[in-house]
Order: sequence, then C-alpha cells, then structure tokens
Amino acid sequence: MNTIDLHCHTTASDGRHSPTELVQMAAELGLRAIAVCDHDSTEGLEEALAAGRAAGIEVIPAVELSCDVAEGELHMLGYYPDYADRAFQAELTRLRTGRIGRAQAMVQKLTALGYPISFQRVQELAGDGAIGRPHIAQALIEARLVQNKGEAFERLIGRQGPAYVERAKLSPADACRMLRRVGGLPVFAHPFIALASGRVLEPMPVEGSLPALVEAGLAGLEVYYPNYTPALIERLLRLSRRYGLLVTGGSDFHGEGSAGAALGGVYVPPKCLAALKQAHQSASRPTAAGQNED
Repeated sequence: MNTIDLHCHTTASDGRHSPTELVQMAAELGLRAIAVCDHDSTEGLEEALAAGRAAGIEVIPAVELSCDVAEGELHMLGYYPDYADRAFQAELTRLRTGRIGRAQAMVQKLTALGYPISFQRVQELAGDGAIGRPHIAQALIEARLVQNKGEAFERLIGRQGPAYVERAKLSPADACRMLRRVGGLPVFAHPFIALASGRVLEPMPVEGSLPALVEAGLAGLEVYYPNYTPALIERLLRLSRRYGLLVTGGSDFHGEGSAGAALGGVYVPPKCLAALKQAHQSASRPTAAGQNED
C-alpha cells in the first residue's frame, strides 16, 4: 500500500483542489505524508500545513520552479525551503508576474490568429493560483475553439505553436542555487517525459546535465513518476547512486481528469521520505553571504 506522495498541486497554482481539500483527500486515501509543490508559489503552504496538523497528515513544504533550457522547459522541485525568506518570495513574485504578462500576450496572439478568448476568463480559471497555459487551454475549450488541451498545446500554445510566448527565465542551475540559499533541497522533477504511448522525451540530456547541476547544488532526482517503466526507473536509480543523489517520486496530482496520476497513484518507497527528511535535518543553511538584507 502506498502511503507517500511527494508531488502534489493545489489551487495556489494550477491544481483543482484547495490545500485543505488536498489534505482531506490524502487522509481519506490513507496517505501519511504528502508534499505540496505548487508552481512558482508557496501561497498554499500555510493552509496545507494547518490542515495536515488537523488531519494527522505530514505535509512537506515544497515548491516547483519552472526552468528554461535550449531544448524546452523543465521543472525543479524544492523541498523544505525557508519560504518566508523575502528575497525568495521576491523571485517567486517575479516568476508569477511574468506568467501574467505572458498569458496576456498569448491571448492577444490567439485573438489575432482567429481564436478569440477573454483574458478575464483565463484569470477566472486560474483563480488565486499562478496563471499558466493550462488555463488558456481551458478557455479555448470552453469557447469551442479546440476539442481538448492536447489539441490546444499541439496546434496553438505549445513551444512551437504560433501563439507561444516566452516567459520569465530561470535556468535549472540558478534554480538549484536559489533553493539552496533558502535551505531547500533541489530535486530534478520528472527528468524524462514518459508518454502513455511508451515514447520517452528528454527535454534536457539528463546524464550530460547532472555534473553541472550537482555542482550548483542538486540534491535529488524524481525517480518514481506516472508512466515510468521499470527500465526507466532503474536508469534513474543508477544515476542517483552514481552522483549520490536523493530519490523522490509522486503522482504530480493536479485533480481528477488532469495530467498525472491519481493522488497517491505512484508508489514511493518509504525510505525515500526518510532519506529526504534526514538530508533536510543535516543541511545547514548559509548565512549572510547568501541572503539579501532588504
């Protein structure tokens, strides 16, 4: 029985459930620990932690940073960051603000291309969370301009699409350094994209990128993930052993009907959480040299 999910989202970014609802769902499923990893946002953590205390569920504070590489986009998870740090929050605000301007520009491009949607509706779909392309895709579906999110991304708002707009930049190495500055443990999120068809995509050459990322402070690899085959998992486990990295995993749960597995739907060995907690307890946060005073 699976009792751990180290990759979950809430309405603080693009999840469908509030932090309290997510924790309640985890309790009903018999999970004992979850990590809340919203995109470029820690706004849901206080609520999730309070709900966890009430429900007897361990909530691990985390964040998922969106990073840019030449080959596309990848994500860096950060576990146990000091999310009250003002400089850290300023950087998250910069990333989220960039998302708003980007979404506005994409809506303008779509309208010019003959796919008119309302930016106000996109904002409504995002709610209090970080606005992103999934909300634009949902607005296109509601307007009956595309059939589903896959079509929206493939034809219009994917990286090669005519309405695509770049967003605020953050490199994977800079994300690692930023997380380390606030005591966080950076973990390379879903290093491979494993499609249901069996095809495996590699946004950035994993083996070739690890030495530089480890030097920048990378602490772990997300090894257990939806659609990952035993062979793919073993490949990542070998890399984790070679570089002395932590191993994590989770469902990437956003809500029913969204991409990713069901909450708790990916088995994560309990020793992964034990090692993560031990690494957090033994990590020492840098002092004034790595922090802003303002």
